[in-house]
Amino acid sequence: MVGFSGGVTSAWCAGWALRNYPREEVVLLWHDTKEEHPDTYRFLRQMSEKLGVPITERSDGRSVTEVFRDEGYLGNNRNAMCSRILKAEQGSKFISELKEYGFHVVKVIGYSAREPERIARMVGYGLTEGFEPVFPIVKEGVTKQQCADWCTAQGVCPSAMYLWAEHANCVGCVKGGRAYWLKVAEFAPDIFEQRVNLEEEFGRTIITGDKRRNEEPISLPQLLRIGLKRKVNPRESIEIGPCECGD
Repeated sequence: MVGFSGGVTSAWCAGWALRNYPREEVVLLWHDTKEEHPDTYRFLRQMSEKLGVPITERSDGRSVTEVFRDEGYLGNNRNAMCSRILKAEQGSKFISELKEYGFHVVKVIGYSAREPERIARMVGYGLTEGFEPVFPIVKEGVTKQQCADWCTAQGVCPSAMYLWAEHANCVGCVKGGRAYWLKVAEFAPDIFEQRVNLEEEFGRTIITGDKRRNEEPISLPQLLRIGLKRKVNPRESIEIGPCECGD
């Protein structure tokens, strides 16, 4: 079972799974948040077609914004409950379905060696939920850029989301930091304004601050006015080359 998110690392993991397991046993599992970048949907469709494996969808059916309103809580960079509800819980339900049929579930996950805490948590989830987690990017020593280059070599350009963001998460992802939100304001101003309105609606900020850095919570309009206090160097940005995303 490959978590097929629309990002380059998950796509590379899908190719890895097809090279290491019987094709008929490989599942590309996708959860729609209803607020993905439009070009991410294109990438998912084309990559699925290129790999010759259909997408298996397990989605809640609600959008990120609908979850916020239904839960009465605005997700933030410390508590992205939208990701838990729309992705993690859907994946857990699907694993339970497979186990009911007696399958041994191997969950192929696109985490890198730079994410030891996420890897440790996933190992714990595997013990609790009864699946075997594997981390091929760590095992093979592959970089995120190499994953992007592999996608392009298959004839599938990565999502245009990567032209300005480090990840192909939904646009306006509440897990993003200050530099990310300034990029949202620049490249997706309609989404930025929608998130500003949500902050006003809930009376909460998406960016909660970091006490270790003496950072107070800051609203999106405030961030837009003051900008960054210091330059933020991208950690996982990639070059996606000259391919024409969206075509």
